[in-house]
Amino acid sequence: MVAQLIGLSLFASSAQAAMQKVVRVAPEKWELYTRTVEDGRPLVVIARQRDESTETLLQNGIVTLVRCRADPDAVNGQGMPKGTDRLYPLEDRLDEEPALRAVGAIRVASVTGQGERRMILVHRSPIDLAPVLAAFPVEGYTCGISAVSDRAALIQLVTPTEVEHQFNADADVIASLEKQGDDGHAPRSTDFWFYGSPEALKATAGRLGPLGFSVKRWLDGRSGIVLSRTMPVDLSSFQAVTPAIVDAAGQNDVEYDGWETEVISASAK
Repeated sequence: MVAQLIGLSLFASSAQAAMQKVVRVAPEKWELYTRTVEDGRPLVVIARQRDESTETLLQNGIVTLVRCRADPDAVNGQGMPKGTDRLYPLEDRLDEEPALRAVGAIRVASVTGQGERRMILVHRSPIDLAPVLAAFPVEGYTCGISAVSDRAALIQLVTPTEVEHQFNADADVIASLEKQGDDGHAPRSTDFWFYGSPEALKATAGRLGPLGFSVKRWLDGRSGIVLSRTMPVDLSSFQAVTPAIVDAAGQNDVEYDGWETEVISASAK
């Protein structure tokens, strides 16, 4: 078995999971998460991480829903339509159509559940989507255009929480490990990076101590701290621990800057 260090910083192209603000993220980056509707069934959301201009359009611009309803016999018991991959060419066209790009139209999310897939577009000026939909009929679906009745609820739906955001960042790191032959199941020392005032960082370490985190080192000027925990680094492990990390950082006004660990694999170089 051999090991190597793997990690991503906010400003480098390695593999550290990082919590990022909405306005700091490239708009082509997407995040996947699941929400639950009132009847207990899931909604699967894939949301574009937004820059400042996209955020402004979502808050104050025109919002249009393209709703593609699946045939009744193509919906499972959880309300999930089958064959959603047949809708991908339509989504690609909505992203690339020159007439839509001319008015600044951006697809900020697609939401699947309740028997349909909804594509949410924001734009500066009114647009006629009927020709696009007519040119791309999708077998098994009936697609139409709908207005938004509750903008605040829609924004909440297509905006990941800090925990959901961090789960996506965790998944990116775990995927990088898997590409190097590491399934993450072997426990190993894992380092977690935090920045803030010395008092806030000490309080954060105290909150996480009962979960097995210990202080590995303070950074220059005590402006940051590295906490260490021995653990597997598969997705289920982070689903258990990430909410506590995000909560501890938020409660103490501390920036959580992600984690790094060793690659453990018989084939790693």
